[in-house]
Amino acid sequence: MMKILRNVLCVALLVTGLSGCEKIDVNKLEGTWSEQYDPEVFAMDGSVTYTFDGNGHYQLHVDDALSGESHDYSGTYAIDLINKGTITINPAMSDFSNVTYKVVKLTSKEMEWQKEGTTYSAGTWGSDYRHFVRRK
Repeated sequence: MMKILRNVLCVALLVTGLSGCEKIDVNKLEGTWSEQYDPEVFAMDGSVTYTFDGNGHYQLHVDDALSGESHDYSGTYAIDLINKGTITINPAMSDFSNVTYKVVKLTSKEMEWQKEGTTYSAGTWGSDYRHFVRRK
């Protein structure tokens, strides 16, 4: 039994190590992304949509379903997908909007971020863990 457990642990560590070496294609970031989660687990009271222009600028559209209001914001982002695999929203700002996320997944249709210094748990969806789908 211990041998099986040890082999499973070794395989899990190997898979984790190899997936950490995967390079993220920065070209897939450009475009419009909507924050989205499994509605049976986490229901958002509105919507959050980012549009990344590929030149370090973004547009953010937020709809608040409870208040019936929507707001548009713009800002900058800095990416280091080659070395650290991160995206920082508003890197030059010293207020709360300067936040860095590890880009956990970035495909042509889906993107996941995990806030630096935090670990994934379902209770942090929408704050520490962010999930996006590409808008058509």
